[in-house]
Amino acid sequence: MIDQLVAALDLLERVKVGYRKWKNPPQESVASRFIRLFETHGVHRNQIPRFFGHGLSLADLQSEDSLLLKLDEPMLEDACALFAVRRPWLDGADLQVYPHHDFYKRPKEFAQFITQLQAAGPDRELCGILVSPSRPTPGAPAIFVLQEYVGLVGDKAIARHHLCTGWIFEYWKSRAYLAACVALAWKAGIYTRGVVASSETIAKYVEAASLFGAEEIGVFNRSGWYPEDLALEPSTFLHQLDFESDCYGARAGLKLWLMLHDDGLLELSLPSPCARPKFQAELAKYNNGSPIVE
Repeated sequence: MIDQLVAALDLLERVKVGYRKWKNPPQESVASRFIRLFETHGVHRNQIPRFFGHGLSLADLQSEDSLLLKLDEPMLEDACALFAVRRPWLDGADLQVYPHHDFYKRPKEFAQFITQLQAAGPDRELCGILVSPSRPTPGAPAIFVLQEYVGLVGDKAIARHHLCTGWIFEYWKSRAYLAACVALAWKAGIYTRGVVASSETIAKYVEAASLFGAEEIGVFNRSGWYPEDLALEPSTFLHQLDFESDCYGARAGLKLWLMLHDDGLLELSLPSPCARPKFQAELAKYNNGSPIVE
């Protein structure tokens, strides 16, 4: 009986300790975040001095205390710039890791953003990753990531990521503007691969509350779909689109696609026939529905 009472009290105490840790998680130091920033992007802590420089030595990286003595303002600012993260996050003052890049309804600003990245690093390769929901889910987000290679550790390429958010994958208007951004990236020489993930996983990155690094990309599943087909194939453009009962989403999305194409935002400059007639023919199938309201 006494043994059972002791065991129960021990269990209660462990529950209390766990609850206190959950309610008051230990604060992560700037040094710890600094190391985690590099390691998440594929740079081991012992490789940081060789990759980052700034007078750091292996001895400085052996403990957080020794690293804290070396970290200064230029070093912290340069680390944030290197991996395109926000300084308040590195300071531990904010949970938001990345700046928000929202180009919904603003594809021309997306094109300008690409131009700025390419001008700032003309020798750095850029590629795209479009992460879409693995299952049709109302209101589920998508995220368009621009991956920019910034250096090498041995033979391993190290990249930073620019997260473009604001996309609701099943929403017709969002789908059309997303297609335009993929096409504009292609036109600028940035080719995008399509992957899928759960809506919960995507939401974590959309909220910019988690680092997006080399290991994180491994949680995505290669889906075998090609995002540029959003600008080429009506069947891909309409896949998982919220049609609603009267197919309003399909009709409205196709109409907006045609408008964006006529504005020159969906030309891929590929040696293939223009996709516009296919989208026009697809829209004709839905012309008997209720009027489209802009």
